[in-house]
Amino acid sequence: MGNSVIDENAKEEMKFGIVVNSKFLGNFKDGSNNQKENLKETFYRHDGVSVEKIVEYHPDTKMKVKVTNYDYFNDKKVKSIEEFDTETGLKVRITSFSLFKSVTEFDIKTGKKTKTTNYDIKNVSKKTSVYDFDIETEKISRVTLFRPDGVSVSMVKELDIKTGMVARSINYKKDSTAISSVSKYDFQGDKTIKTTFYYNTPIFFTGPAMFDKKIIADSLNKKVLDDFEKKRMTKLIDNLYKNKLNFSSICIS
Repeated sequence: MGNSVIDENAKEEMKFGIVVNSKFLGNFKDGSNNQKENLKETFYRHDGVSVEKIVEYHPDTKMKVKVTNYDYFNDKKVKSIEEFDTETGLKVRITSFSLFKSVTEFDIKTGKKTKTTNYDIKNVSKKTSVYDFDIETEKISRVTLFRPDGVSVSMVKELDIKTGMVARSINYKKDSTAISSVSKYDFQGDKTIKTTFYYNTPIFFTGPAMFDKKIIADSLNKKVLDDFEKKRMTKLIDNLYKNKLNFSSICIS
């Protein structure tokens, strides 16, 4: 870790410690830490004063267990925290505070990313979304969106691993865990060629590259959506999937 100038009194008292960038941290007598606290190593920026990060090691295994990174412009503000498994040394969790709080979890056996949970920018106790990743490819496989309360689920989108496109969308009723509708998407290349809406009765929207508009629904017990519902559904699909759909008539049971 390089040579450094240490206060003579401190030098006489200590037998084991950590010196980083001429900064002495800790005083672990006889090479041990009786309180079993993590050993800490501090890294400074070029000015030799501002803290860049603090690395913590397990007192017994000496394996890295935690890295706290600080904001470049304010070393009192934590930018992110990395946590590691004490046995394998693989990363198990990253908590980021850059723009909003997000927690990314990793598989303890492979070190691959498994899930990222994002929180409200104004209230870190409320979830806004959860991204689940495929363990092999680390690509997003599922997106869960939460309502403003940060607890109840609004929508779940399942993605095709190979294409990254939404294969199925599940909508939940407000203030309930009950499913209100399910939309299944079939695609060819980067084009959605068929969308199936499941309510009480399935509704199919078919057509090559979404140009040939055609609605097929069960002819029994139908209820026609009013203009408000038609516009709401059209806007939702436009926003989510960027397909400019116009529903001239939709029937559901």
